[in-house]
Amino acid sequence: MNKTTKQGFCLFVTAFSFRLVTTIITTVTTVNPDSTADALEFGDRAEKIAQGILEGNPYLYTTGSIEISQFLLPLASPNIYDLWGSFLAPFWLLPGPSGFYARLGNALFGALAIYNVYVITRYYHSHQAGVIATLPMIFYPSFVAVHSTLLREAIVLFGITTVVRLLIFSRHRHSKWPSYVLAAGLLHFTLLLRGDNFIIYAAAISAVVLVYLIKSGLVTIRTAGFGLALSPAAFALALPSIRDGIEFLAYTRTVRARGRAVYLPEIVPQTIVELVAFSWVGAAYFLYAPFPWMIETIPDFLVGTEGLVNIGFTIAAVWGVRSLVQKYQYAIVGLLVGLAIAIVLYGVGTVNYGTGMRHRQMFIWVIFLFGGIGISEHIRFVWPLHCEKNIDKTSDTGSVQSGSD
Repeated sequence: MNKTTKQGFCLFVTAFSFRLVTTIITTVTTVNPDSTADALEFGDRAEKIAQGILEGNPYLYTTGSIEISQFLLPLASPNIYDLWGSFLAPFWLLPGPSGFYARLGNALFGALAIYNVYVITRYYHSHQAGVIATLPMIFYPSFVAVHSTLLREAIVLFGITTVVRLLIFSRHRHSKWPSYVLAAGLLHFTLLLRGDNFIIYAAAISAVVLVYLIKSGLVTIRTAGFGLALSPAAFALALPSIRDGIEFLAYTRTVRARGRAVYLPEIVPQTIVELVAFSWVGAAYFLYAPFPWMIETIPDFLVGTEGLVNIGFTIAAVWGVRSLVQKYQYAIVGLLVGLAIAIVLYGVGTVNYGTGMRHRQMFIWVIFLFGGIGISEHIRFVWPLHCEKNIDKTSDTGSVQSGSD
């Protein structure tokens, strides 16, 4: 076991231990506020599908069913309760506390996602940056609580971070295709569970491909300029689809505008101009809410504290991006484009900070990654208690990567 794996494994064990304890508490009590509503429905549907499996028809006791084609087509829009319940159902075929097993599986994938973020951050900078980037994911009450339920966020987070990790490290392998195939399979799986993310993934991948084509000389500046000149025509052709997307976001926002944690329900963007004008406000609420004036309960206070820390990481992320922009342009552009599209779309479609707290977990790790690097660029911590100015940014033995991305 090399040094990176060993240090990352320690973080994984720490993260999983917290989630194990919370999984036990969630299973035997009702104190986890995230183990309600959708989480209960997922468990109920999984139990019914498992009972149907034992009798020869998985969907005997459900009102709907999942066809094989819906597993193969990630945008086929199946009933998400039947779909995710189908993946959870095998846990209900095991003897013993099935709900605990399923939550434990989610906790495991959540901890593995944290390990992925550490490895990615260490690759781009150092061990210290990796630790700093993963600390919020390990200890945030919201992360621990959600990863200890039957919700989908943990497995989607694992899928996204694993895809990024596979693509990053594929460039060092003699044969890249196994990594590409596995990454495509995981991307397909995450789209099954979160079809809404299709535009986010497509934008991020397209940005990486475009940067590659320009840097490799396959697309010249003149060609890029010609493409830019044609962009108004492309926009006009895509306008009907854009309007449909805005209508979908408006509908989603209206449907979610209920409950104690609702914010700005009266604002529902209906046009492109309104969407653009509201995008930065929605993004701020999505990433950092609840703000101090929205706090009413202890869980609100805990998540609100996380929001303040998120603001600090966002500021530090600017330093992190600046330090990497010359060497790792592919990754930076891809991650930032994906993050920007995600926070705009989810920022407009989310009107409840309880929902936003769960959904932002799929993407905010990018801010933690760049924020951890940015902090490490300015401060060098002598673990566990002392810190000093980071005179030699490459003194960490983990910071061994060189060359362009």
